[in-house]
Amino acid sequence: MDDTSTDLMDGNPAAIIGGTVDEGDPAVAYLQVAQPAEDGFTEFSTCTASLIAPKVLLMAAHCVEPWLVENATITAFFGTDVFTGEGTWVNVTEVHAEPRYTSSNIRAGYDIAVGILEEPVSIAPLPYNRTPMTAADVGEPVRLIGFGRDEDWADGIKRHVSTTLNTVTPTLLGLGDATHHTCTGDSGGPALMNVNGVPTIVGVTSFSTTGDFTICTDGWDARVDLSVDFIDQFVNAN
Repeated sequence: MDDTSTDLMDGNPAAIIGGTVDEGDPAVAYLQVAQPAEDGFTEFSTCTASLIAPKVLLMAAHCVEPWLVENATITAFFGTDVFTGEGTWVNVTEVHAEPRYTSSNIRAGYDIAVGILEEPVSIAPLPYNRTPMTAADVGEPVRLIGFGRDEDWADGIKRHVSTTLNTVTPTLLGLGDATHHTCTGDSGGPALMNVNGVPTIVGVTSFSTTGDFTICTDGWDARVDLSVDFIDQFVNAN
């Protein structure tokens, strides 16, 4: 996310901290919202998203708030490094937020949305979790992926980090530790955990509890298992 980006709602929505460049995971995309500004320039906000069907992206609702996407051009980049040009850009023609998401209270969960691509992408989609998350899952390994800022405030490069699931609440997953977690620009990216032996999206990166967007200390994800019915309707239609 660049200096004009708005990836912060309540607290600090959660580069990958403590991770490495991820040259795999082709289904994880860089999401860019370009909105004309009154001064004639264009304001950009950036997040991360996951391909879950040939024409469907899973993302965070706060990344596509109505005031952000009004009159905006939304595009997704499939590749590793946005700045090299080695990848594919695809237009996002529509976005839909989970009805239970509330922008004034991101910590209530359900920070999930889907985007519909202009054309299908020939990349294997990632599966999303249908199994209810419980306290028994705490301590399980997870892998976080995103295009956000790292320790040097560089963004636009896909990174990943392995960590653990710390907390399961009725609507959220607490992930990572002080040196392994998500940060600004990773919002909407996936938390992958093995479900029946298959890497599966169990969470969508939502926020960090610190109120200072220059400091990321932890990561909280919206639980995907709670929004399966909402997500399914778009996957089935596309």
